[in-house]
Amino acid sequence: MTTSSAAEASCQRLIVAFAHHVDHREFAEAANLFAHDGIWDRHGERLVGPSRIHAVLESRPSTQLERHVMTTIHVIQQSPTECSAISYVLIFRASAEPGQTAVVPGPSAVGEFHDRFRFTDGEWKLAYRTSVTVFTIESR
Repeated sequence: MTTSSAAEASCQRLIVAFAHHVDHREFAEAANLFAHDGIWDRHGERLVGPSRIHAVLESRPSTQLERHVMTTIHVIQQSPTECSAISYVLIFRASAEPGQTAVVPGPSAVGEFHDRFRFTDGEWKLAYRTSVTVFTIESR
């Protein structure tokens, strides 16, 4: 069993790692942050398990460039093996050929990730993830 502060730190690292791996097209690494039965409720599509999550991420166009700026990560431990979190995300998205710099007028959206975590086999994993758009950005 981990302590509350250790659990909180582990869950925060998972949130940041997921954003990093997705932004750098390290899709297998991102998918493997989920438990074997972990669910990503992604824009109304329910993805279950790392292999399904990986397949959907791999289907992204190679020109899709994103950065997820994660902040205000609030983790609550419900039990020795369960935590939940809400984190804020500022998303920048553009099309660009790999290795090129993209020009964007601003962020695409501001939202929240709502996560649940499970301590299993000696490590914390994402058990459930969904997102909520809080602000959409006006076109300029």
